[in-house]
Amino acid sequence: MRVSSPIGELPFEPRQLTINHRGIEVVGVMGVWPARVQVDVTDVPALARLIAKPAALAASIIAVLLGLRRLARPHR
Repeated sequence: MRVSSPIGELPFEPRQLTINHRGIEVVGVMGVWPARVQVDVTDVPALARLIAKPAALAASIIAVLLGLRRLARPHR
């Protein structure tokens, strides 16, 4: 993984993933510095907004493909 920051692009190496009462926590190193990412319940709306557009696009593509498949089948 890579992290873009004002000082440049740094590699992020995850070392530990835990689920606790606060949420999900990823502990690792970013460059030479220890780093921690905490995802909790308050982050869910923002994450849902990020996922919504690609998920809607994928669902639309699947619906179109299923519709085309149904049209392409010979009627019995």
